[in-house]
Amino acid sequence: MSSDLLPVIVTAGVFIAVLIPFSNGLRAVVSAWSATRRASNDELRRGHSDRPGGAEPLAILMVRILQKSLRENESDGQPSDFVFDASRQYVMNEYEHNYARLIGMYANLLPPLGFVGTTGGMLLNFVSMHNSDEGLEVISLALALSSSFFALFSFAMLDALKLRLYSRLLTATRDVQVLYNKAESRRDQAADRPVVPKGARASV
Repeated sequence: MSSDLLPVIVTAGVFIAVLIPFSNGLRAVVSAWSATRRASNDELRRGHSDRPGGAEPLAILMVRILQKSLRENESDGQPSDFVFDASRQYVMNEYEHNYARLIGMYANLLPPLGFVGTTGGMLLNFVSMHNSDEGLEVISLALALSSSFFALFSFAMLDALKLRLYSRLLTATRDVQVLYNKAESRRDQAADRPVVPKGARASV
């Protein structure tokens, strides 16, 4: 293998190795972005999304679970606040299992791959010193630095997006909580209202 072809092969291999987990991580971010979007009040009340395509908003999933759990636990006497907390925890676990863990896995692959690129660049640098090839030496140093920079920058981007997605999820679950609190308030007011017997006339 010629000394001119070796740096091209090593450089292409390193950047492809970094690009694959980064692009997969970005695809997971796009799916999670759709899943953590805020649903409108009408969508939350219906428990159905109006937007076709993309992942179902987790807020709507939480509403459906909450409605079903409240109906099932009416006879069990479970506190409604407990049911709400359990529903929210279920949605958080779904987000962690389907999105956050996947993004974190791809992000955590990037720093080791950047270190592999740095190691490959340093090996090329030793080869260039042995062959007294100044052009190869410059290429090897550029590979060592650029691979680490690209990998660490990609890691930081995925990690920042992961935090942003978690913030979006919390905002979406707070919308569900507001809707739930309003429903609880209306139910409490209905329970406190005195029951008027059918056919009875209100006194003036």
